[in-house]
Amino acid sequence: MTALYVLYALLVLALGVGAGLTVIVIEELRWEARSRVPRRKTYGEVHHRHAAHR
Repeated sequence: MTALYVLYALLVLALGVGAGLTVIVIEELRWEARSRVPRRKTYGEVHHRHAAHR
């Protein structure tokens, strides 16, 4: 019975570590996407939401 408790505790610990690492990776990717320098457009290229008829 004690071995099952140890295995259960290790499983819970592993799941917690995995969830924590996932959150860290997602936050890092979001930070990189936010702080990335926007791509320069070529001369004459118009943004896709630009509406000349407005």
